[in-house]
Amino acid sequence: MNNLYFYISKLFFPLINFTNFFILLIIFLFFVNLFYKNKKIITLIKNLIILIFIVGIFPIGNIGLKFLESDYLTQIKFTKIDNIIVLAGPENIETSNLIKKTDLKDSSERLISSVKLALDYPNANIYYLGGGGLIKKNGYDEIDIAKNFYEDIGFDIKRINFFGEKRNTFESIKKISDLDISKQQNVLITSAYHMKRSLIISKKFDLNLIPYSVDFRSLGSKFLINDYQTFSVSRNFSKIDLFVSEMIGIIITKIFL
Repeated sequence: MNNLYFYISKLFFPLINFTNFFILLIIFLFFVNLFYKNKKIITLIKNLIILIFIVGIFPIGNIGLKFLESDYLTQIKFTKIDNIIVLAGPENIETSNLIKKTDLKDSSERLISSVKLALDYPNANIYYLGGGGLIKKNGYDEIDIAKNFYEDIGFDIKRINFFGEKRNTFESIKKISDLDISKQQNVLITSAYHMKRSLIISKKFDLNLIPYSVDFRSLGSKFLINDYQTFSVSRNFSKIDLFVSEMIGIIITKIFL
């Protein structure tokens, strides 16, 4: 089931991506209308263009991400941590492979925060889970890049247990459940927008993971002028794409996994 889920999700993700889906749908309807003139098709195309315009101008995606992140704004205090679990994701696999250096994406806080917690709790075990979601691998994977990062900053890499060949969050958390650490104090580090789905998966394996959310995407300035200065249509599209894909992941997780 998980293999089927992995390949279907990777093959169909470009098509269910919110922006891709509606732009491709508009193009498809445009060509259909060339052969089958129909006022209803023209009306539908106009409505879809208006929808794309609204999503690009207004922060709808940001509101969606705020829904996903709102439960994790306040970090609970730790008295003890037995295990620090880090989900891979910030590694830019293709670029790192090309330049032969560590290249990270927006969610690099996952790596940085793992070092922070590891230094605060020197007796904690560290588990780094990843491998890469690419169907066709070429050279480096997420684990290789993460190792380079820790070595570059001089962190004791012997403290870290790396589990590669984990292609998605489900496989990563399943691996943790196999370690029989459910009765220990386990902290999960991942992006805030991704935490809700990660915890849903962990409950399926009877794991009680304490969220340590990083990489918040929905937090803006309290001053309108500052938000105006950073206004970007492309960013609004990026956020709605991220929100929709995460919600699809949550729905699939609840129903099928």
